[in-house]
Amino acid sequence: MRDALERLDDAGAFRMTGELRSANGDKAAFDAHLDGRGNCRGTINGAESVLVGDQVWTRWEDQDLPAAVASLSGNSIPPLDPVTPEGEDNNWAATRLLQGAYLVTDLPSDNAPAAGIAPVCQAGQFLAGAANSDADVTSGPVVTSHGERLRRLSRVQGPVTVRVYVPESGKPVAHRAEYIIDGNWSLSTRLNNLGKPVTVTPPARNLQTVAAEQILNLFD
Repeated sequence: MRDALERLDDAGAFRMTGELRSANGDKAAFDAHLDGRGNCRGTINGAESVLVGDQVWTRWEDQDLPAAVASLSGNSIPPLDPVTPEGEDNNWAATRLLQGAYLVTDLPSDNAPAAGIAPVCQAGQFLAGAANSDADVTSGPVVTSHGERLRRLSRVQGPVTVRVYVPESGKPVAHRAEYIIDGNWSLSTRLNNLGKPVTVTPPARNLQTVAAEQILNLFD
């Protein structure tokens, strides 16, 4: 397991595709490209998202904004009422503000939807860094995934469980991984493009942005 995770750590840049699950059962599909320097870009639940340093930019397609606003506010999706003045309908106001704009969130953030791709990218960094752990490793049964026979290796340290799937024989390259925080959230991902360079930059300055606080304050 250490060899597999060290390969991931040494690669620096890699790609993660999979699903993020919250404690309440909500699921978010993601496709993230990590650059090996703590930054990444990709999509989560169809939204474009970029993490650079301690800020994340996320932009939704117009048709996805009602669901995104409901997720940000923690409410169910209400119908937008075109008759009610915008100033009296917070959902309508938030949707209008986010149309064509990036939501900019300073990390850490207590609002998971506002954090965009950041939890995925951070989990990828934790997976790569787990090579240095000295916790015991258990070997699970061989499973078949996408035509490959993979052995599951697991390590539990406090509330965190790391699972890595490596080929049944040959070099211990991590093909799949799971990162689980008990009672909080879990991530299941395929790993590829190890070592392939990735360029991650913030959105262009001339693009419209909205601070996360401006949206979240609408629902306080």
